[in-house]
Amino acid sequence: MSSLIAPATTIPSLPQGAGAQQTVEDGWIESFLAPRLEAAAKRPTHTWLAIPAPVGPVERLLEISSLDHGAVWDPPHDVSFSGVGTAWKAQLRGESRFHDLRTEAGRMLGELHAESHPAALAFEPRVVGGFAFDVGAADEDPWRDFGDGCFTLPRFVYGSDGISAMLALTVHGKELSGPGRLQDFISEIRRIWNSLQPTTPRQLGKVLEVAPRPAVDPVPEDGAEWIRRIEDIREAIGRGEVEKIVAARRAEVSLPAALDVAKVLGLLGHGLRESTRFAFCRENAVFLGVTPERLLAKEGLKIHTEALAGSIERGHGEELLDSGKDRLEQQLVVDSIVRRLEPLCDRLQVAARPTVRELRDVVHLHTPIHGQLGAPRHILELVEELHPTPAVGGVPTPSAMAWISERETHARGWYAAPIGWFDARGDGELAVALRSCLLAPEKAYLFVGAGIVADSDPELELRETELKKQAMLSALQG
Repeated sequence: MSSLIAPATTIPSLPQGAGAQQTVEDGWIESFLAPRLEAAAKRPTHTWLAIPAPVGPVERLLEISSLDHGAVWDPPHDVSFSGVGTAWKAQLRGESRFHDLRTEAGRMLGELHAESHPAALAFEPRVVGGFAFDVGAADEDPWRDFGDGCFTLPRFVYGSDGISAMLALTVHGKELSGPGRLQDFISEIRRIWNSLQPTTPRQLGKVLEVAPRPAVDPVPEDGAEWIRRIEDIREAIGRGEVEKIVAARRAEVSLPAALDVAKVLGLLGHGLRESTRFAFCRENAVFLGVTPERLLAKEGLKIHTEALAGSIERGHGEELLDSGKDRLEQQLVVDSIVRRLEPLCDRLQVAARPTVRELRDVVHLHTPIHGQLGAPRHILELVEELHPTPAVGGVPTPSAMAWISERETHARGWYAAPIGWFDARGDGELAVALRSCLLAPEKAYLFVGAGIVADSDPELELRETELKKQAMLSALQG
């Protein structure tokens, strides 16, 4: 990827207060973009152009855009961003999906030309998306629009660190060949820029129309079925077939007549500062959530991951630390991650004992893991090694995955699967899609799960899954 900040002599100066409260009638956006889009029209590749932008919540871009394809990524300790539209897309299928994505995205990013205005937030082009939990897990409705995996380079990207921000446009040279096309892109980015202003009247973009449905019974209808399933798992563990299986539940909830996706995302941020908010929008569905679990972050040779397993109601952290059942569940995850990453690392640092991570409604056992790779690797190579961890699949992995495929009554789709982003260097961050919900035109599907080991109590595991739904239910109810 060719990437640069254009020489200062070619950059139009910004008026006082640029990036805050102002209009764009002075023409600085056009002065920056027009000559660069003219040059882009002559390239047989993609061009990525970034300008400074007003600071605000990144989900704002979803509100002001009517484009069907969108994404939001809001981690607790890094730059947040959103994207709408599609400049480039990889729709993945089959067992080779990680390799195929690495190859296709690598080729595109390697040819991409990027320029940023020096006043814009530092932010390089990245592709964003996710995978299905397993091949074929998103073949049927309501997941059909998502597939085994899909990553995009969005048409427009809005990024913010809370202090400064950027707005980027990506366009392929051939898209600029028609009459007036260059000016069309400039006009659209000007419109988006002005709409990002904090004082701009709110315009709703991604709103799902939802037919009213009967209220959900507070006692889950599948409670008895769930308990039978947990007892089946415990019997399989007793026979020595598996050590652990993570069982998932799907619940349908009633919704008001219309649902504002950006508002739901905003509500999900309350009391969940250590979690990552995310959303992936399609024409007729949105997969969103707020996950507490990072799968892997990579920068150069440095990698960061974690084991997150074992749960209890908030306020009972000491009980969790003293629980033999939960400590075993956590240790199985730690051992699996270490076993998969150790051969690839010169150094792997694992916390001696877990700590408690407190969320709004539940707490988890948490073990951070940091490493130094022995050789350069793409983050997708490592993700393919790690997924599924025992925190979402089980131990041993093949037996647990077979049980999930054969016994779970609802396909997981992208639930409990890797989601996130990466760049041209193969650096990036992917999380595990937990505490999530799939919004469809007439229904909302909530997904939660629990790790089952020999000492698991089915009634307590049912209670755990109910606790895990609370943040999402509160956001959906507004």
